Amino acid sequence: MNSSNLKYYSQIDGLRCFAIISVMIGHWISWDTTNIILKNTPWGHGVILFFVLSGYLITNILLELKEKINTGVISHSEGLKTFYFRRILRIFPIYYLLIFYLFYINYENTREVFPWLVTYTSNILQSKTGSFIGGFNHFWSLAVEEQFYLIWPFIILFVDLRKLINVILIFIIISFLSRLSCVIINPNNWMLSAYLTPNLFLPLCLGALLAFGKRYKPYLESFFNNSIYMYASILLYVFSFYFFHYRWRIALFDLLLDEYLFAIMCTFIISKTSSNSFRFIVKYILEHDVVVYTGKISYGLYVYHLFVIGFFWNYLALEYKLGVVDKHAMWFIYFVLAYILAILSYYVIEKPFNNLKQYFKY
Repeated sequence: MNSSNLKYYSQIDGLRCFAIISVMIGHWISWDTTNIILKNTPWGHGVILFFVLSGYLITNILLELKEKINTGVISHSEGLKTFYFRRILRIFPIYYLLIFYLFYINYENTREVFPWLVTYTSNILQSKTGSFIGGFNHFWSLAVEEQFYLIWPFIILFVDLRKLINVILIFIIISFLSRLSCVIINPNNWMLSAYLTPNLFLPLCLGALLAFGKRYKPYLESFFNNSIYMYASILLYVFSFYFFHYRWRIALFDLLLDEYLFAIMCTFIISKTSSNSFRFIVKYILEHDVVVYTGKISYGLYVYHLFVIGFFWNYLALEYKLGVVDKHAMWFIYFVLAYILAILSYYVIEKPFNNLKQYFKY
């Protein structure tokens, strides 16, 4: 057992910062700029980084609970109760408060997609229709994670520890085959391959594989901590993206391999941050107070960031007659509003609920 895996590592929050900033740039800026680098960088892959991180952290927590179950400290039901109550306290409050508030004021298409939102199934709706759902579009990733949480605790807590690595690898293979099937069946609906939950098992389970390796398999820990392999994975992704996506526009790469290669790269990077192993300039950046703080409030930033656009134009701009025409100023305003909302949310809603976790300790 390696309980140190549950210690706090600031570089993980630093990584969260870059994941959420990447997503916000992708949603606000990259589609509306003529800058070649900004336009062609896959900013939306910040979500894949979140998936690998989530798979690592959640599996690490579940393995800690499994060890307590195996030594008779707690029962399986107590382990499940602890996990789910802590997840509910972390995820549900701002999500449901926002949805019910927007339903109350009849914001855009809230009432149309409401059943999908409250059941965390908006990704299924988008996979079926292949269409965006306005300000709620980014909630597909939250739906994927919640659906993953429905099955993953049972896998980790009930499968024999000696067989667990094989089960994780099976889920990774299933994920690849599932996405390949979606690409073959309907190559014109990219949301089917990108948003369907089984197709995202791969990045989630790569994080799980990392967590398992760090606890029980020294050879896996050594492999993921190897700096040469990490830099090789970065180069592999950068060159693959440049040639297969940017230069040659190969659809199969975009639909099938792009996010998976990115997830592999993320796994190596997360392995380093999960023990604060980065040094020099990277260490300084990842552990900078502003970066770490942004990582801490990243969930709020993710939840609110698409709604600040409507909040600004439908309320602030009209109420205070703000005629903003410069898009750079507009992007700056979006960032400021998102940060203010996330900070208020963190202290007024999230932190009080998170404090209740003391009643459900690992």
